[in-house]
Amino acid sequence: MSQYLLTVLSILLIAAPAAAENCPVKHPALTALDHASMLAAYTASFRGIYGRNPTMAVGSGVDDGNYWIAVSDHYGEFGDSICRAGWNAYWETKLATGQDAVNPTLGDQPARFQPESTPPPVVIPPPPPTPPPVTPPVVAADNTAVLAAIADLKATMQAEHAEQTNAVKTIGRFLADHWSTIAAGIGAYLAGHQVGK
Repeated sequence: MSQYLLTVLSILLIAAPAAAENCPVKHPALTALDHASMLAAYTASFRGIYGRNPTMAVGSGVDDGNYWIAVSDHYGEFGDSICRAGWNAYWETKLATGQDAVNPTLGDQPARFQPESTPPPVVIPPPPPTPPPVTPPVVAADNTAVLAAIADLKATMQAEHAEQTNAVKTIGRFLADHWSTIAAGIGAYLAGHQVGK
């Protein structure tokens, strides 16, 4: 036999519970015993404990999934004379601690990390609310100076308009009162110019 095969066999004989033939009591298997089910159970425990996938490298201790499957995929007698099979809290504790002396009653309990269990959902915090737009305060403009200037301009224009209106009225009255005299003077002027030509 090769050295590798002897090593694997010696590990199996040391780590595995006693033969199942002598078991007075058999505990129901907590997992299916086929390779795929055992691999899924071992991998779930490994990920839960170490936070990564196992390398599955032969002889690599906790990463050697085929070793862990080989010691747990069949019935064997534990230290309390009860036969157990499948992946359970007993094997998961040994995987986590590396200790040989583990309470055999852990074999009656399911492993803490299960293949069907989903990781807790990642809670993404909601984005912070969009702050309301900042509107600068409306400051009432001080228009009193502008309004006063407009009022002054209006008063000045009204006063000038009144003066112009009065001047036009005065000229109109003057022309009305003296029209006959003005017309006679214009007529004489025009007659004098025509005669001199």
